[in-house]
Amino acid sequence: MLSRSLPVGAYRTDSIALSTSTSADEGILPLIVPTTQIVENERTQTKFPLVVFMHGFCLDPQRQIETMAGFKQLVDSEQFALALPSGPSNGGGVMLPICRTWDGTDGSRFMLPLYMTKPQGDVPFVKNVVAKSVEHMNKIGKPVDPSRIYAMGVANGAFMAHRIACDMPDVFAAVSAYTGATGANDADSTCKRNWETLGGTNVLQLHGDADTWVPYEGGINWPGSAESARLVASGMGCDVNKKQTDETTVGGFAVTETSYDTCPAGTSSVEWRVKGMDHLPEGGSGLKPLLQKALDWMLDHEKPGASDATLTAALKGASPGNGGDANAPRATPLTGVSAGSVLNFLGGRPQMLAEFAGAAVGEAGRSSSLAAGGRR
Repeated sequence: MLSRSLPVGAYRTDSIALSTSTSADEGILPLIVPTTQIVENERTQTKFPLVVFMHGFCLDPQRQIETMAGFKQLVDSEQFALALPSGPSNGGGVMLPICRTWDGTDGSRFMLPLYMTKPQGDVPFVKNVVAKSVEHMNKIGKPVDPSRIYAMGVANGAFMAHRIACDMPDVFAAVSAYTGATGANDADSTCKRNWETLGGTNVLQLHGDADTWVPYEGGINWPGSAESARLVASGMGCDVNKKQTDETTVGGFAVTETSYDTCPAGTSSVEWRVKGMDHLPEGGSGLKPLLQKALDWMLDHEKPGASDATLTAALKGASPGNGGDANAPRATPLTGVSAGSVLNFLGGRPQMLAEFAGAAVGEAGRSSSLAAGGRR
């Protein structure tokens, strides 16, 4: 990552309407853009990377990006735009309040009320976020580089990051997921088919092996971290029998990096196993070094052959909210999961439930206040 001395807060936040409909419920997209023009080697940057950050379950994206990632202060120094969408799906509804969340893979869905899912998940919404961001950046004279579009998700957002790695590999040059899991084995998975027809992407799986919220070894209906990286590698055509392991340290934590490098051009699957890290170290602020290193990893990748024309074609089907009647929420059975397994999983984590409920109530209250003021 580049290191430049720039004024603190040398960026601005633009508000983008995700729909022209006054009755639509998809809200406003905060887009953080660089304001300092940087010249290197007598050349001024003319196109800008775009990073889409997807928040955790019931969490406010602007608060999370401040406290857990610290990306705002990097927007100018690294010269990228940062989109902070709020998940268009509703979570909670049983023990928890209704709040903003993501409909990604089966692993992210068991806490949706009545397990209401959408056939395409929130993929049309993410396409719309990218399309509106690109449109706005063009208007302000800072066009997006179509070969450098990235996504990062945390927890519930990480499951969504894995979903778009499957459904939008032709848009994103790289995707990183902290404490999520691939849906490559879901009954409705389109991963392998899309990777065969659209090509793959670069996927970074990050997970603390002391995580009690989203266990490193996997959960009710999602694979563990190492298995997620292997499934992604296999699906994209990498040789899963050839992998490289390295040791490093990030933010005081020992990290084991496992890379599947024998992959088709422009693709890779990498896992960072963070030893001794729980879900939210130091209340979340301990994640900053790890997430910033993941951002650095993403920004090092470009999508071969990407152009404005290929991006426009890849974003076909972009839609605000649920994506129209064809993608309307519907009750769906928890495939291969019994009520007993869910209760056993949650019952074994009373402290997790207490902490999570408290955090969800607080964030849901904040989201309600923002919505009442016309923002989310």
